[in-house]
Amino acid sequence: MQSKMQSTTGHFLPCLLLAICAAALTANAQVVDTDPRTIVVVENQENVKLSCRIGRPAQLCLIRLPGVNDQFSLDPNVASPVPGMSYHGDGLDKGSCGVRIARVTAENAGLMNCTLFVDGRGLTGSIEIVVAFPPEQPAIEVVSGNLANLEVNSELTFRCISARGNPAAKLLWFLDQEQVYEGVKMEELEEYFDERSNKRYFTASSTLTRSIRAEDNGKRLTCQAEHDAYPEKYSRTDLIMNVNFQPQALPDQVVYGLQLGRTATASMVIKANPSPRVLWSIDGIDYHQGTEQGRYAVPIPEALGNNHYNVSLTIAGLTLEDLSKMYVMRASNNFGTEDYRLSLRSQDEVFSESSSFGTGEIVGLVLAVLIVLLAVALIFIARATGRWCFRGKSSSTSTSAAKIGETDTIDNGVGETMLPPPTMIVPSVASSPAVPNGDSHPPTPDPNSSILRPTNMRHPLDASGPYPLGAVRREPQLSVNSGNFDNASVLSSDSCSTVGYGDPNQVGLPPVAGAQKRWIPHQQRELLEKQAQLLLSGAAIKRKRETEIF
Repeated sequence: MQSKMQSTTGHFLPCLLLAICAAALTANAQVVDTDPRTIVVVENQENVKLSCRIGRPAQLCLIRLPGVNDQFSLDPNVASPVPGMSYHGDGLDKGSCGVRIARVTAENAGLMNCTLFVDGRGLTGSIEIVVAFPPEQPAIEVVSGNLANLEVNSELTFRCISARGNPAAKLLWFLDQEQVYEGVKMEELEEYFDERSNKRYFTASSTLTRSIRAEDNGKRLTCQAEHDAYPEKYSRTDLIMNVNFQPQALPDQVVYGLQLGRTATASMVIKANPSPRVLWSIDGIDYHQGTEQGRYAVPIPEALGNNHYNVSLTIAGLTLEDLSKMYVMRASNNFGTEDYRLSLRSQDEVFSESSSFGTGEIVGLVLAVLIVLLAVALIFIARATGRWCFRGKSSSTSTSAAKIGETDTIDNGVGETMLPPPTMIVPSVASSPAVPNGDSHPPTPDPNSSILRPTNMRHPLDASGPYPLGAVRREPQLSVNSGNFDNASVLSSDSCSTVGYGDPNQVGLPPVAGAQKRWIPHQQRELLEKQAQLLLSGAAIKRKRETEIF
């Protein structure tokens, strides 16, 4: 058993030593860096430089290049054995090995190998040289569809081919300088090898499938091939698309600003290819292009370019009846027919339409009027019922300012204007029986009884002569305003609050306690009573009118 273990150990130790040595060699192995890894050059390009480098000093640099039969060595201090090839780098002592090619040819395409010998061992790196040569000019062909008779909504498939280039060209589609992405499909590259020239060729192709539209007419379809070997880096091929289509539809047209009584020309612009033939229908009568019949003339459509045509109708002596008609124009070509409707408007109609209210303005105006009417109605109701701001305000609303020494006229509410009595002294209220409400002829009051004191006469305290003791001197009262003089203001008790005076709006009230009596002439008293009755009757009539309104 022991001998067996010794035998196994004897075999394991050599294997372990070999593995350690291999790992050490691998760790010490050098890698050749190349710059660049791949280079693309055009044929006959000059001074192309290729570099290889290693991290240790090298003793020898060997180059193998396509197009050169044998491998050759390069040294910065020794002339190159191959014409057109020379050393490129920082020196062998720095591990640099490279080559400068004076002029690249198509035979130089392929892998260039550079081998550096370090301590007797050769380490190799590779650089791929691609010698680009331009492909043929791209060509466009129609795979499906009729290019000579393009119609709207027809589908065509185009193919662009860029042949025999190295590397393959990049293909793009454009429609009037705008790149097209929809319907584009790149096909697989086709590769060729020419043994005689030792060249490799590539052919690129791309297809475009498009549904033809009316706006495509006259546009330029372009296939662009991009390649480094082209002098301008790209090459293009174009074709013009001639699309045939019927006259295109338009919404109803309106011609504004025509003058009545003058010759009017109504026109519209339509789109068609080829040019359309037009026919106007007016009141069931057909008017063909290039003809003149009665008051109507139809010119031949005028070409405006890019398949646009101006179609017009001339009317001599425009009338109001002409403005009420609907004019129908029919345009047709070999690919279809389209009808158009046209109406006319005069200058007056244009002004009327521009200055008229819209629906929003009318609704707003109606609402504003309703709000104003509602506010006025509420004010009249409030005044008639003595509510809100009119309650307890009769004395202020039923009088107007009066100055001493001025004489005012008073409207009694029934359309009569009366002058106030002359300046006089108003006595205090005396005891007297009240006048019944139902008596049409109140009895003649006692000379010492109270009477209605005219509101707009001069205040008795301002008159000459003595005035009752204890009476308060008052400012001039406000004159009666017939427009605001209603029943509520007449019967208000707030209109006379001065000590020593009775209510000026009532006759025959019981005497006020403590009031002093003064005598007044009988004729003046009768005049004042009549004025009071007129005022009361006028206020009642006005209130009755307001009540009937609401």
